[in-house]
Amino acid sequence: MTPYDINRKTVVITGASGGFGSELCRLLINEHGCRVIGIGRSREKFEELSQSLGDRKNKFRYVLFDVSVRENWQKFAGKLEKNGIIPDLLINNAGIMPPFDKFENEDGETAKNVMDVNFMSVVYGCEAMIPLLLRSAEGGIVNVASSAAFSPVAGTAVYSASKGAVKNFSQALCEEMRGRLYVGCVFPGFSKTGLFRDNGLTEDDQSFISGLGTDKADIASAIVRGIAAGRKLIVCGKDSHMMTALSSVAPSASNSLYTKIMTESDLEMFRRLK
Repeated sequence: MTPYDINRKTVVITGASGGFGSELCRLLINEHGCRVIGIGRSREKFEELSQSLGDRKNKFRYVLFDVSVRENWQKFAGKLEKNGIIPDLLINNAGIMPPFDKFENEDGETAKNVMDVNFMSVVYGCEAMIPLLLRSAEGGIVNVASSAAFSPVAGTAVYSASKGAVKNFSQALCEEMRGRLYVGCVFPGFSKTGLFRDNGLTEDDQSFISGLGTDKADIASAIVRGIAAGRKLIVCGKDSHMMTALSSVAPSASNSLYTKIMTESDLEMFRRLK
C-alpha cells in the first residue's frame, strides 16, 4: 500500500453539491489546499457551497451536467484539455437510491436510471478522464460504492447491484492501472445525506439512520484518510464495518438477519418490504 499525497491536488468530484461530495470539497480545500471542480446539477447548492468556503472559494469551481450521459463527460474532458487543466484525482461520488421496495414492485426504467447514475456514470467518467489523469504526476481515481456492494439487503436489489458493479469495476481497473494510476473504492454505510431524499423519511426513520449511521463529515474524513494511505478498499462507518465483516463470514445468515430487522420494525421506510 503506497501512500497518496492528497495535498494541493486538482480534484474532480461528482455529486459535489451535497452529502459526501460537498463535505469532501470543503475538507480537500480547507485542510489540504486542493483545487476542486465539482460536478452536479444544482446551481443553487453549488453557490451556497462556494460562499461557505469564504476566502478559499477561489479554489472551487463547478460545472453543471448529468453524469449519466456519456457525451457530457467527453465535452467536459475536452474543455479541461483545451484550458490546460490536468486533473490529478477523480472522485466518482454521484449516486441515487430508490425507496426501499421489493423488486417486483419496481419497473425497468427505475432500474435503468439507477444503473446509469450509479454505475455507468463511473464508466463514462473513467473513460473520459483517464487520458488526462495519466498526464498527472500522481493521478488517481476513487469510486464511491456502498456497504451494499458487500452485503446486499432486501428492498435494494437494483441499488445493491449497481454498487456491486462499481466495486468489481474498481477492483479490476485497479489491477489494470497498477503502477500508472492509484485506484480506490469506498464503501460507506448509512449516513444522513440526500441519497434518501426520495424515501419520504419520517422523524423515526431519520432517527434510525442517525443512530445507526455515521455523520457525513466523518465519512468524508475517513475517505480522505483512506486515499492518503493509498488504500484500495476504504470502508467507512461503524455499520459498514459490521456489515462487511459479517458478510465475509456468514453472508446468507447476515442477509436474513437484516431482512428480519427491517420487516419487523415499525419504520415507514421499510413498510413496502412487509
